[in-house]
Amino acid sequence: MLKVLELKIKNNKNIYQELAIALAPHRERPVGSVLFIVEGTRNKPVIGIRYPGRKLVKKTPKFIRSNSVLWANLFDFEVVPFENGKEVTNFRFTFQELMKDFQENKMGNKDFWNMVEELYYKNTITKKPPKLLGIDTVFYLQILKWIWLQEDLNYKYSWEEVKSPIRYRLETRTGTTTRKGAGRGKFFAALVLLKNKFSFEEVKKIIPLY
Repeated sequence: MLKVLELKIKNNKNIYQELAIALAPHRERPVGSVLFIVEGTRNKPVIGIRYPGRKLVKKTPKFIRSNSVLWANLFDFEVVPFENGKEVTNFRFTFQELMKDFQENKMGNKDFWNMVEELYYKNTITKKPPKLLGIDTVFYLQILKWIWLQEDLNYKYSWEEVKSPIRYRLETRTGTTTRKGAGRGKFFAALVLLKNKFSFEEVKKIIPLY
């Protein structure tokens, strides 16, 4: 049964730690059985994160010691956009679709670009973005924010860095340790190239995005 909760970040400077503390108690539940509404409310959801994610793995070592790591990819989650209160189940908000919308409708607007930079460096949306064609600009930034946070938790930060109450490691599908990746950096770089008049096809060749 799906459990729906609201999760409001109190201090954006501690966003990773607040996420770790909120998600960790639900790590033993079935995949995707908890939906945290992180933008909007339960009655009017805008963005949710579904947890536990499919990449989360509980480890079963033969011998458990005090420093044993019993979890991999502990804070993997799925970003869930909503429109008119209903979950979007198609693939309209993938990285590629966000890139296309940026190229076609947003890359020439300086104010919007400044907000993308702020989001990239600070995880914050502190101003009202301009109204532009394509995907609603507020919605666009909110989706991007949570996808980037997901990337950070899956490919960048260790359990110590996010101050997780539970030890875990980052692993690939084959069980090897993940090297620190540049998930959000890759997508930001793709947007920079688009902004500088590289074509969508050129960008995909230079920076493959999954």
